Parts: sequence; C-alpha cells; structure tokens
Amino acid sequence: MAAGDKVYWRWLRGAGVSVYMVVLVMATGWFVGVTADRSVLIWAALPLPLIPIMGLHYLRPNERLAGWTVFTVWLGSTYAMTGIHNEVMVFGLYTALAVAGYYRSPWLLVVAWFIHIAWDFAPRDLPPLLADLPVACMIFDGLIGIYLLWMVTSGRMVSPHISPSQVHVSPPERGAP
Repeated sequence: MAAGDKVYWRWLRGAGVSVYMVVLVMATGWFVGVTADRSVLIWAALPLPLIPIMGLHYLRPNERLAGWTVFTVWLGSTYAMTGIHNEVMVFGLYTALAVAGYYRSPWLLVVAWFIHIAWDFAPRDLPPLLADLPVACMIFDGLIGIYLLWMVTSGRMVSPHISPSQVHVSPPERGAP
C-alpha cells in the first residue's frame, strides 16, 4: 500500500468515527427526550448510559477518549438551552474541562461527570417535561462517572498527548485477566 493510500484510509476512518460519535450523541439525546416525553426518564436513566459506554468502549483508545470528550461537552449543554447566563457559563466550563481532559488528563472527564450530579440539584425552574431530570441525571451521570473512573484507574484511558512517564497508572499486562 502506498503512503498516500494510508493517509486516505486514516482520514476515511477518522471521518467515519467522527460521524459515528455524532450519531451516538444524537441517539442518546433523542432517547432522553423520548423517555422524558413519556415520563419514564428516571427508569430509563439506568439503561441509557449503555449507549455511550458500549458505543465507545470498543473504539481505539484515542477515538474512545475523543468520544468521551464529545459526550462531556454534550453533558455540559444540558441546561445551556435555557439561555440563563450561569448555565451558558457552565457549558463553557464543561467544554474547557472536556478539551483539557482530552489533551492533558482523562481524570478531568471523570471530575466533570461527577460534578454534574451536584450541578443538577442546583435550584432552578425546570419545565414540567424536565422535572425528573436531576434524579435521572444522578443515575445517568453517576454510572458513566463510575465507568470512566474505572477506565482511568485501570490505565485503559490515558491521554495520547502526554508522555508515558507522566501517567501514574500502569496499563494492564497482556494476558492478564
């Protein structure tokens, strides 16, 4: 295979994975909307995290980290649609945490998902459709936060942009159960 062909296939894979991530985010958002419409958001909060967890788990490590970066930005946008100044600022903070989580340390993604649980319970007026959102987010965000915590502590998710000497968790040995 010529060098140009490799670049083409790498670009094509990157484009395909990017589209796949957008579809995952859109599907997750759609399912959240449908379950909120049907007043089953709290019950659906238990299986819904499986969409991003299973959808991203088997991607290549750098692609998986990029996917969780995209989902963390999506997480930060939860209340930004209200247009309230504080909510838009929090969205900016989550975007910064997500980008820093990708380039510096995935621990920032873990922090973002767990902090969002507290932010969900901040006093605010929600439309009746979203009345269950804080409790549902506690379940949804908590499960994803636990998954990300496991991925980072086990060395399965590290930033490709830092040297291995900066990573304090040993990756799992090959052949280890």
